[in-house]
Amino acid sequence: MVPVGYRNKLLVIRLDKKKSEEKPIKTSLGRELIGGKGFGAYFLLKYTKKNTDPFDPSNVLIMASGPLNATKVPIASKLGFFFKSPMTNGYGESYVGGSIPKYPKWIGYDVVIITGKAPKPTYIIISDEGVEFIDAKELWGKTTIETDNILKKRHGKNISVACIGPAGERMVRYACICIDKWRQAGRCGAGAVMGSKNLKAIVFTGEGDYVDPANPVEFEGLLGELWEKIRESKGVKRLREYGTSAMVPVANEMGFFPTKYWTHGTLDKWENIGPESIKSILIRPNPCWNCPIACGRYIRINTRWGEIEIDGPEYETIYSMGGLFCVNKLEDLVYLNYLADAFGMDTITLGNILGLAVEASKRGKIKLEIDYGNINMAVNLIKMIAYRKDIGNLFAEGVKRVAEVLGLDNIAIEVKGLEPAGYDPRVLRGMAIAYATSPRGACHLRTMAYMIDIKKLAGDPEKIGEEKVLKIVEYEQWMTSFDCLIMCKFGRYVVDMETMLKLYNAATGHGLTMADYVARLKNVILLTRYFNEREGFTRKEDTLPARFFSEPIGHGDKKYLVDRDEFEWALDKYYEKMEIEKDGKISEAIRKKIFEFLQE
Repeated sequence: MVPVGYRNKLLVIRLDKKKSEEKPIKTSLGRELIGGKGFGAYFLLKYTKKNTDPFDPSNVLIMASGPLNATKVPIASKLGFFFKSPMTNGYGESYVGGSIPKYPKWIGYDVVIITGKAPKPTYIIISDEGVEFIDAKELWGKTTIETDNILKKRHGKNISVACIGPAGERMVRYACICIDKWRQAGRCGAGAVMGSKNLKAIVFTGEGDYVDPANPVEFEGLLGELWEKIRESKGVKRLREYGTSAMVPVANEMGFFPTKYWTHGTLDKWENIGPESIKSILIRPNPCWNCPIACGRYIRINTRWGEIEIDGPEYETIYSMGGLFCVNKLEDLVYLNYLADAFGMDTITLGNILGLAVEASKRGKIKLEIDYGNINMAVNLIKMIAYRKDIGNLFAEGVKRVAEVLGLDNIAIEVKGLEPAGYDPRVLRGMAIAYATSPRGACHLRTMAYMIDIKKLAGDPEKIGEEKVLKIVEYEQWMTSFDCLIMCKFGRYVVDMETMLKLYNAATGHGLTMADYVARLKNVILLTRYFNEREGFTRKEDTLPARFFSEPIGHGDKKYLVDRDEFEWALDKYYEKMEIEKDGKISEAIRKKIFEFLQE
């Protein structure tokens, strides 16, 4: 019996040859790796060789679906992009919502792999009739907003457009892929990989219907229970009312809101860019496909640059552009957000770059007079970065490479080459292990450990004991389940592991036990680590910026700092629970299992 939750087909698109090919996916793959992230990590290993340059045509851009995508399950509203990252030279992944998550499985594929480099600027149309390669000369140089408008005018509104802007075309290392203008596969440089392939846009089109589950009666019963939880959830209601900006007051009141390039934990007048201010300019909540939460904020505001309509800003942009660069005027923040989306750049990295630029200027490392809150200079620098002009060519490389060139390694904030999200680990100590062990670099979503500390689910937020390490391992498996199925992590308010397993079994008919399911999630986590290990990563990459160990951050009458001995102890404990050796390499037993699986 073919599991109903999968299409069991792979589409390989070769840009250099203008050809596409369907390939079967063995049915055991879904049972062993669940889908989504499991598929992405597996095929990334299979289709790339060790030491592949991220900008080499042989690097792949993978889009992978999970078994719940294109079903009636609400919140199964994400699609995963997988690639070797230009930021870290390691495992890269980014998830995105909008209209795109339904399309691959509607058209008939669990996974789409794009490889090679088109001889000239190109965009592709993927439908149930095949793949069409179209000259994108007139689109090259357009912003993501312009590109989306042109393609929807040309091919109809009922399509999904994933495109890059000028930053992606010029391989700015933190360029993102934009869907429906305002949704971004933002982290790790997916847009730069796309640009290196001369690929301006991916257009999905075609009619489809919900994918049927293997066990319809059980499936419908589970849907009813899930919808009831959604209707009753206070967390869902808060997200629908305020979006992710609801985190801003929490972060400032607890003192973990990174400000002035990681020197403070609160921003003066943060209320000006907080949830109530954003709510005051809200036109409507903006949902992704098949999601009742609608955390997106479609807003309109008059600025000195004219009237702007945009979906945003969300918490990570508020922290990075607002906190790190000290912007507390809403119109200024919205305009910076607009520029990042239009040019196609990850706002988390970009905000960190702006903060580092100020510190470089203050130290006389660059001939650019820029200071915190200087919007005009920020706008100029963002444009220089997007087009790799003058000093922008250097800052297009990301914090790690900028710091190496300017001799600022001692102040640079990054892990494995990727800058952190808006949760300072000196205050939320669980984030120290979360940032250090994330395979894609400093990431808040691989474990969502900030929720463990904010809610005090494993003791004092300022300590890392064994209980907290165990909770981080548990949360990492839970978050990996979201990424394999694929569901939005805001579903955490209504979807626990038991519900996920029941939905997975009802959709696929696999009949896994909880122990089976958790074991497979652990294997997916280790598969991503295996990719990095292949590329030369060891324990020394599982660390934090030096400043987190040596430079305290103050809040109220307290000082916060990551204790190095406590951190190293917690890292050892994490390794032990995940079957990783003390040198950071996965155990021989797991390595053999993964290697044998890859050879099948």
